[in-house]
Amino acid sequence: MAFSSVRELREYKESLKLNMIQRDIIVGSLLGDGNLRFVGRSKEASFVVDHSIKQKDYVLWKYEMFREWVATKPKTLTRIYHKDPRRSLLSFRFQTLSHSEFTFWYEMFYRKDIKIIPSDIRKILVSPLSLAVWFMDDGNKNHNAVFLNTQQFSRIEQECLIECLYENFGLECTLNKHSTSKGKQLYRVRVDTKSTKMLYELAKEYLLPSMRYKIPFVPVTTLLGRAG
Repeated sequence: MAFSSVRELREYKESLKLNMIQRDIIVGSLLGDGNLRFVGRSKEASFVVDHSIKQKDYVLWKYEMFREWVATKPKTLTRIYHKDPRRSLLSFRFQTLSHSEFTFWYEMFYRKDIKIIPSDIRKILVSPLSLAVWFMDDGNKNHNAVFLNTQQFSRIEQECLIECLYENFGLECTLNKHSTSKGKQLYRVRVDTKSTKMLYELAKEYLLPSMRYKIPFVPVTTLLGRAG
C-alpha cells in the first residue's frame, strides 16, 4: 500500500472504520500479547501484532483481518533476549496505520502507557471471538485444564477477569500463583477442566489449526475452522 501524498493518506485513513470482527480481535489481543502504541510523533495510536516466528500463521491471519489498515506487510524481527544478551529472539510482526479508532481503545486499555483491565470489562469482553483470540495469544494447556497468562495484570484486575469469564461465558476459573518478580507474587488465571471443554466449544469456530495444540483433549488431527 503506497500513497502519493500526505493528503491521499489522510483521505484514505478518514475512510476507514473498524468493523465488529476487528473490534473483537482487538479486545482479545489487548488481553493477550497485542499492543497499541503511538509511533514517532503521531497523535493517534497504532495496533501492533508481534508473535514468535513459530506463530507466523497466526500473525498472517490477523494481518488478513486488518489488511486495509496495514501499509507494510508482516516482517521478521530479531531482538536480543532481555534475560540473556547472548540469545536472540525471532518474531513476526506488523503494525497498522495510526488512527483515532485505535486511540479509542488505547484510552480504554492503558493508563500512563501501561496496559490495564478496564473496570467495565464485563461490558467489553462479550464475544466468543475475543475469547478465542485471547486464548490463542496467551493460553497454554496444563493437564486437562488451561491457563491464561495474565501475570502482567494486577491481582484485582485478574479477579475482575475471572468474574467476567463466569458471568459472560459460564467459565469457572481460579487465580493461581505463578512466580515472583522483584519480590512480588505473580498470578495467572486457570480455567478448570470442565470449563476448558466449554471454552473449546465457545471458541472452536475461530481457533486456527496451528493453535489446536493448546487444547489438552483435542486430537492433533482435528481440523478447526478459521474466522472468516
